[in-house]
Amino acid sequence: MKFIKLTLSILLTVLCLSTQAQSKKEQQLTATIEQLRLALIDPIEATLTQLTSPKLSYGHSAGVVEDQKTFIANLVNGKNDFVSIDLADQTMDLDNNIAYVRHTFNAVTSTDPKVAPIKLKILYVWIYEGGAWKLRARQAVKILI
Repeated sequence: MKFIKLTLSILLTVLCLSTQAQSKKEQQLTATIEQLRLALIDPIEATLTQLTSPKLSYGHSAGVVEDQKTFIANLVNGKNDFVSIDLADQTMDLDNNIAYVRHTFNAVTSTDPKVAPIKLKILYVWIYEGGAWKLRARQAVKILI
């Protein structure tokens, strides 16, 4: 009987610890997504480099796919310019060191002289390495009505 109680106690402890570790990763990912949102509005090359993987595949809703270098350059030089970004309906699926995040991306873009609202569905793939989440892939799609 003592063996069963001890085994159950150890099992519950391990389960609790793994749940806490998972929630810390999820909290860290939520904070990282917010950092990316802010970096898209006010792009700083060092911040964007820190938040993304060197193997980044960044897909736009128009079909253009950028690597990390092009993605960062287009934000920093103003080719892709966001005035505001609001994220809604976000879901996360964490599987060890990989996370799949989906949300609705409501933004206002500015391509001189045109300012335009956009509303997209986004899928992000994040990887956890070196104690931090890095954006590995992103794909945007237009919302069909």
